[in-house]
Amino acid sequence: MSDELDSDLRDRISTVVKRAAFLGRLAEGPTSKRDLRDELGVSRSTVYKAVRELEDRGLVTETDEGVALTLVGRLLREECRTFEERVAAVLDGESLLSALPADVPVTTDLLVGAETVRGERHAPTGPVEHIDDFVRRTDRVVGFTPVVLPQYVDIFHEEVVGGDLTADLVLESPVVEYLRENHAERLSESLATGRLAVRRTDETLPFGLVVAEDEGLVLIVYDESGDLRGVLLNDTEAALDWGREMFRTYWERAGDESD
Repeated sequence: MSDELDSDLRDRISTVVKRAAFLGRLAEGPTSKRDLRDELGVSRSTVYKAVRELEDRGLVTETDEGVALTLVGRLLREECRTFEERVAAVLDGESLLSALPADVPVTTDLLVGAETVRGERHAPTGPVEHIDDFVRRTDRVVGFTPVVLPQYVDIFHEEVVGGDLTADLVLESPVVEYLRENHAERLSESLATGRLAVRRTDETLPFGLVVAEDEGLVLIVYDESGDLRGVLLNDTEAALDWGREMFRTYWERAGDESD
């Protein structure tokens, strides 16, 4: 891309962002400059300047019904709105994302439409309660974890042995060893049902993940010492696609531990 084209592109992007309020209003339909002034609460001169800028860049046109978006204007407004939604989603999840390394394979598909729950001093078990509720609402999950908490052992043993939960899990090797040393009976009982499949990995898992086709997913964030920082819940199809691919990647690289 030449410097001239690059400069024009930056100029158009700047205009779309700067005049987002005007484009947003015009996305609802054509309107007069007077109505733009009144509805957006700006001066007459600001309206005329904005319309001129947008018209010069081919984003709006004057019609018998008033100022209207062109096709280019509509498409760029939609892209701008998508960008705004994704930026907002990243910022909403910032408190948890800041605990993860910069190179983890997280995308905005996971974040848009998500609910974030952090452990608080007055309610440190809040994230675990969300995991518990999520797992108990479904009959099949897949996932992986770098950490095991006593509550996880309780949840999966109760639901696999005493209920009808089927689970495929990838666990870090130290987690498997911990379970064999400290919860051997419950692990054996769960595996004996045929509804729990465990694979171990020597990789360092960047976070925990539980995916259920009928519920969505839970991303579980730990700090460097293994303390639970919070969870991110999402049931959008884009998030599920991301979660399925994440699980598949680690599952296929892990070794069997179902004996």
